[in-house]
Amino acid sequence: MANFLWNFFKPRSNKDALESKAMLDLLRGQDSFVLNRQFWLFIVSSVIASVVTYLMLQAGVVQQASLMTGIFVLAGLLWATEALPLFATALLVIALEVVLLANPIGLDGLGFANGDSPSYRKFFAPISNPIIILFLGGFVLAQASVKEGVDKALAGFILKVFGGKPAMVLLGMMSITAIFSMWMSNTATTAMMMTLTVPMLAQLPKGEPIRKGIVLSIPFAANIGGLGTPIASPPNAVAVGVLSEIGQDVGFLDWMKVGVPLAAVLLFIAWGLLWVFYKPSSKDIELKVGKEKIVGRAWFVIGVFSVTILLWLTEKIHGIPTAVVALIPVVMFTATNVLTRKDINSLEWNILLLIAGGIALGEGMSMTGLDKIIIGKIPLQPETSVAVLTVATLLFSTFMSNTAASNLILPIGIALATSMVGANTPTPKVIGISIALVASMAMSLPVSTPPNVIAYSSGEIETKDFLKLGSIIGFIGLIIVLLFGETLIEIFIGK
Repeated sequence: MANFLWNFFKPRSNKDALESKAMLDLLRGQDSFVLNRQFWLFIVSSVIASVVTYLMLQAGVVQQASLMTGIFVLAGLLWATEALPLFATALLVIALEVVLLANPIGLDGLGFANGDSPSYRKFFAPISNPIIILFLGGFVLAQASVKEGVDKALAGFILKVFGGKPAMVLLGMMSITAIFSMWMSNTATTAMMMTLTVPMLAQLPKGEPIRKGIVLSIPFAANIGGLGTPIASPPNAVAVGVLSEIGQDVGFLDWMKVGVPLAAVLLFIAWGLLWVFYKPSSKDIELKVGKEKIVGRAWFVIGVFSVTILLWLTEKIHGIPTAVVALIPVVMFTATNVLTRKDINSLEWNILLLIAGGIALGEGMSMTGLDKIIIGKIPLQPETSVAVLTVATLLFSTFMSNTAASNLILPIGIALATSMVGANTPTPKVIGISIALVASMAMSLPVSTPPNVIAYSSGEIETKDFLKLGSIIGFIGLIIVLLFGETLIEIFIGK
């Protein structure tokens, strides 16, 4: 392919030769987007999305819904194949909605069929959605905690409480990982906790079963901790954002009333399974846990962290929205130089863009009526809708990003809930929150979640270890959500 392009653009002068040779070197490079697999996946995905759009138009589907179908199909294919980075696909969704649906330049064949196209500002709004600001506040809290060593100091203190027996150390590692994952990125939590396992593993001989148990406990606990709060995982944020767009607000503490008990039950089950499968070969093993001190600005970070969480949990008392409270750590840590420009640049902005893309996708489907068209074609009964959607979420999230999976399924699920009638019809909150919770339970492959990837890279565990325990934990979590999720959500969050 590269040689063909070389012959086609054969230079006609020395200057042309130098430029063409540089282009050939670029085309032959391993990182060349033009010749790699991702490029062709992008091309094929675009062609498929275009064909689907054309077929929808030919079938008489209204113009705006047909265009939105193309965007939805393209996003699904790109997220599934990762032909583009996940956040890039999210930005592409917003850009395509602006160009194809808002149609700011007034081209024929674009926009809404009746000429009443929405303003492009509608599609930019998800970028500044309150849930994005809430997540930003969580990222800033996590960054400051890591920078000042608060995370390791607290982890060491809590682990000391659990003692040195392997079973209790395992429970302690999982507990602190889950707690941190409720407030910080589960990726950052896993990376931090994996460093704490190094001195522990050094105390254990090669081949000792509990070595695998300790390493596996970190990603499993990080994933389970993602159930606890709205900022614990991107699927939670997407669910809260999409629900807020239809006037179904979910409070921070209300989410925790459902998420924390579920996380605690699953954590205890996972701990028991790990102990059964990877029990130490000797009862005499005792692990020593290090301890770090909290000094200097770390106390300031703890103070701001505590005030922020307290205000989040008491929103119903003082009435300050959680997104507004999230600005406290952002302002305090940047104004006092706890976080520098370099620290702010290193935040996971890609996650914020991915969440915004998911909200924009749901908003576009709602505005164009595509969600209702899809629902009309899905033969789901109210009694089975939650089961079908959560099972689909678990399967999709196993093989692709759980955020991408929830981005695709949440708008359809919530639209389904708003369109169904009957005594046994699940509410939008029940379906939306159930989908988000189950998305964090997909952990049966190394590629299922970033925490799994980090743990797998340690070399201590194999794919079969994830498959064996991750599948069991995910299945148990799914059953718990199906049996008790609707009741808990309606009691603590409301209909």
